[in-house]
Amino acid sequence: MDPSALLAHLGLDAPAAPIHGGWASWTFDLGGSQILRVARSPEIAAAHRREERLLPELAAYLDYAVPVPTTVGEFDGHTYMLYPRLPGRALQPGDRVGDVAGMLRRLHSFPVERAARLLGCEVDGWRAGYLADWEWMTRKVLPRLDAPLRAEVESRYFEALSLMEGFTPVLVHRDLGTEHILCDAGGVPTGIIDFETATAGDPVIDFVGLWATFGEEEGRRLIDAYGLPVSLERLHFYLWMGAAHAIRYGVDEGDESIVADGVDGLRKRLGRVGA
Repeated sequence: MDPSALLAHLGLDAPAAPIHGGWASWTFDLGGSQILRVARSPEIAAAHRREERLLPELAAYLDYAVPVPTTVGEFDGHTYMLYPRLPGRALQPGDRVGDVAGMLRRLHSFPVERAARLLGCEVDGWRAGYLADWEWMTRKVLPRLDAPLRAEVESRYFEALSLMEGFTPVLVHRDLGTEHILCDAGGVPTGIIDFETATAGDPVIDFVGLWATFGEEEGRRLIDAYGLPVSLERLHFYLWMGAAHAIRYGVDEGDESIVADGVDGLRKRLGRVGA
C-alpha cells in the first residue's frame, strides 16, 4: 500500500517507511516519531476499533508502555490509526526474557469483565471460538494436508478442545511474538504493542510465541517465573495451530509458498512438548 494520499489527507509530510511482517495491517514508521497502521480487511478494521477502546484504559493500568492511538478514522475504504512510536527494539536472545513473566502477570490481571466490555467479546467464549474455527480448518487447511497428517490434525484438534475447561479467562494479547515486545538498549523489556487480536481467553496463549522462538528450556523458565498454572498440553495445541493459521493466510492470499511453509511447520510442530 502507498500511504501518500492518506498522509496528505492527515496533513503529514513525514517520510513513511514500511514495517514488514504483519499479516493484518499495513504498518508505517513516520519519521521515527509516529506509527501508522491501516487495516487490510473489514475484519481487521473491526479489530482496530476494539484496540481504540481498550488501549487507553490498559495504558493507565499497566506499569509498562502500550501504544495509545491519537488519531483514528477511515480513508479510501480503509480504517487507520496513528499513535506515537514507543521507544525500543524487539526482544531478542540475550535480553531479559524472564522479565516478560511479570509483564504477563500484570496484563492478565486487568479486570477481565471490563476488557470483555471494551472488546465486545464474551468472557467465556474461548472454547466456542475454537469450535467455530473448525469450519475454516475444514475448508482451508485440511484439504492441503496428506491423509495421515489430516487425520492427526483432526484427532489432536478435538483432543485439545476437551482440555479447554477449568481455566480462569483473562485479558490476553493473543499474538505475543518477540516483535511485539519492546526492549531498551540494555535488553530490559519496556512495552508491548499490537493488541488487535486481544480478547478474553486462556492465559497459556501468551506463552506460545516466546516458546516457539526461544525453545522449551527458556519457555519453562518463563512459565516458572510467571508463577501461575500453565497447561503444556494446551500450549502445544496453540503452537501447532499457529502453523494452521499460516496455511489459512496463504490460502487467502493465494501464496502457495506460505501454504507450503505452513504445512511443513504443522508437521514439525505436531511433536509432543516435553516428550
